Amino acid sequence: MKTYLSLSGFDTTQILSLIVKYGIEKGDTIVLIRPEVENDERAQRTIEAVQDLSKQIDSDITVKIHRVNHLDFESMVLDLTDLIRSTEGKVIANISGGPREIFLPFSIACLMCSNEISITTNFSDVDRTLREVQLPAIRCEIDEKLKMVLKDIIENGPTLVSEVAGRLNVSESTASRQINKLVEIGAVEAKVDGKKKEVKGTLTGKLLVGD
Repeated sequence: MKTYLSLSGFDTTQILSLIVKYGIEKGDTIVLIRPEVENDERAQRTIEAVQDLSKQIDSDITVKIHRVNHLDFESMVLDLTDLIRSTEGKVIANISGGPREIFLPFSIACLMCSNEISITTNFSDVDRTLREVQLPAIRCEIDEKLKMVLKDIIENGPTLVSEVAGRLNVSESTASRQINKLVEIGAVEAKVDGKKKEVKGTLTGKLLVGD
């Protein structure tokens, strides 16, 4: 079973190129990624063309439209990361086309989930050719102790170091050392107010917790 994940714009060429190159059959799924607010007839015609084509090939091919909030960058990255991680079967992700507001969040999500994607493609606007691309492994790995601290901060932040230590039943000095490591990799932001240090998770931290 294959699932195609692709940004969707005003042209069916990218989707057709994917189907021709890798094939499609009963039980496969095409997920087209579009913004929540849809007011462009050209985009809708593209969606309908893909739906009609899939029905002609096999009625058991599923075409889904995945809507994201194009006004909220962080929510798009997290949403699209969840989409990739929840997709079953062989995942083929096409990083090209579609609204530019969604392109970067989808690219980041694919980089975060590179080990869960079987094939990544890019369609060239220059020569109209679909090519496979190799995603670099750039994810930051953290151990379980750090992940436990990070998860607590994400769930309860903004929060104080002393509060983190209390919830996790560790000393404040231990919590502080672990939090400093998280700050160094950009997973947590810290603000010192007198003798108190307030911390909160960043987008990087939220992605790491969900890893």
